[in-house]
Amino acid sequence: MKKRIQAFVVCIMLLTAAMPSYGAEDTEVMSFTLEQAVEYALANNPQIAISETGLEKAKVQVKEAEAAVREVRKAQRNVNKASGGTVPKIPSTSMASAVFNFNNLLIEDGLYKRTAEMGLLLAEKRKIQVEETLKFMVENSYFNLLNAQNKLNIQNSILDLAKKNVEITNQKYSQGLVSEMDVISSNIALAQAETEKKAAERDLQYAQMNFNRTVGLPLTATVQLIDQLKANPPVEVDIEQKIKEALENRMEVIQASEQYEVDKLNFEITGKWYTPNTYKYQEAKYTMDSSAYALEKTKQTIELSVHKAYMDMLNAYGSLTVLEQSVDQVRKVYEISEIKYKAGMATNTETLDSLNKLKEIELQREQVLLAYNLAQKQFEISCGVGLASDMLAGM
Repeated sequence: MKKRIQAFVVCIMLLTAAMPSYGAEDTEVMSFTLEQAVEYALANNPQIAISETGLEKAKVQVKEAEAAVREVRKAQRNVNKASGGTVPKIPSTSMASAVFNFNNLLIEDGLYKRTAEMGLLLAEKRKIQVEETLKFMVENSYFNLLNAQNKLNIQNSILDLAKKNVEITNQKYSQGLVSEMDVISSNIALAQAETEKKAAERDLQYAQMNFNRTVGLPLTATVQLIDQLKANPPVEVDIEQKIKEALENRMEVIQASEQYEVDKLNFEITGKWYTPNTYKYQEAKYTMDSSAYALEKTKQTIELSVHKAYMDMLNAYGSLTVLEQSVDQVRKVYEISEIKYKAGMATNTETLDSLNKLKEIELQREQVLLAYNLAQKQFEISCGVGLASDMLAGM
């Protein structure tokens, strides 16, 4: 019987040794600076290729619109030649014929071509916007991953301090210097620190997966970030110049401006065919006036957004500066409290309270540091092409 058991154990050992060890398999670690992460994402994100296809589609549309203009003008010349002179463009008694002639006028006078040219310009800007939006998303996920790593480091540090507090309390309890309630409080604080550490580990895992998805890596890929979150003071800027750049480059302004120009041309052409007492004329005028209003409103919105982004950046830096000083102060308070507790000059409750305050202020500092770095990027974006909200969800 004993030999059978030994043989069975040997078989199990052999089978176990022959099985692949998935957990022990070496995993390649990819290292990224922020710039390298952006480059990797731009090279691998399918939205880039889609935006290039959209640009090619817009180019074809312009060519087809130009061909349509040539065809209509050729047909008009043939009609003129057949009639022995220029045929005035007057409405036919047939409604269908009038609409047909008016549509030909829209083509001949360049509305469709101008609309296609607007589409091409917007496709070019859209491609840039896709790249800038993706860049911002990578920066966002990179900073969030760094933030999650820093928060885990803080929780590990707090856990170490909580363990140290338990050791001191147990020692003092064995000497009859503290009550059993102090021991219980220390152990509760330790359990809380362990729970918060595990939560920070899960947050880090999610931030890692989100970063991988953003740059185009498998969710389970292991990466190492080289850059760190910084607290560099904001540089002084000419806010009026930044607003001017935004009004020249932001996608929203370009789109609203182009739409106004197209609607204005449509009204001018419509006015050649329809009189002011017709619906078509009033519809074209309404559309043009609405576009003009939308353009001015968009410009104001852009100006406000630049001001807001700049103020948010300055506010975040101001909060960060205060928190930097507060962290140092609270850390010193805890260190003094720990020394006093060892010497019997402070209670365990006071020590744990200062430990909690240290944890809270350090975590708050990391969150404001993250907000400041993102605010800097948001200000840069506000002065350029801007972010596409529909793309933020799709990438």
